[in-house]
Amino acid sequence: MRTALIFRLGLTAVLTFALFACATPKQPPMPVGNLKLGVAYFTQPEYTGDLLAGYMTDDVQRIDEKVLSDLDGLFSSVLARESKHSFESQESALRCGKKQEQDKKQAAIRRWSAIGRCMGVDILLVPQMLEWRERDGGDYGVVTPAKVVMDIYVLDVHAESLISRSRYDETQSALTSNLLDTGKFIKRGGKWVTARDLAKEGMVKAVKELGL
Repeated sequence: MRTALIFRLGLTAVLTFALFACATPKQPPMPVGNLKLGVAYFTQPEYTGDLLAGYMTDDVQRIDEKVLSDLDGLFSSVLARESKHSFESQESALRCGKKQEQDKKQAAIRRWSAIGRCMGVDILLVPQMLEWRERDGGDYGVVTPAKVVMDIYVLDVHAESLISRSRYDETQSALTSNLLDTGKFIKRGGKWVTARDLAKEGMVKAVKELGL
């Protein structure tokens, strides 16, 4: 009886430690001042020139446009709930983006900066989804877990320069395969989550990391 109690206390301590160890530290708020903020629409880079940083991986499956459109709405709702700032909408970015379509050979940072200036903003959030794999299975058992690789950039559109970046690269793993993921396991309700759930998790992480 005493051994079982000690075991339970030890397990509780481990789970508590893991939960706090996995928490994303909240950064100081971004010094916005009188700057106007905007948020762009989700895209999936097709080649290296579409990237604001990093490199392309091989054999990445194309993401359905409906998924990217759904992510736009999800990101808007996360910003509305998690951020203290207001943002010029993705609809405005889409309108301005159409004006840049004829110049797709332009460097990504210049193209997005032009979109931001067209929107009338000073700072533009640019979300890019690099990989998206939906889970094959249900809440309590999967053949293949969900995977999301996502970058969210903060761009100074006047200087055409990158201010900061939040990267989220997550493939859900079983609790038994990695005890370091115990905190994530608890926060996810002990379930196998969807790719959309992971994307939302990455968006919240970005708001905290970038001080939005």
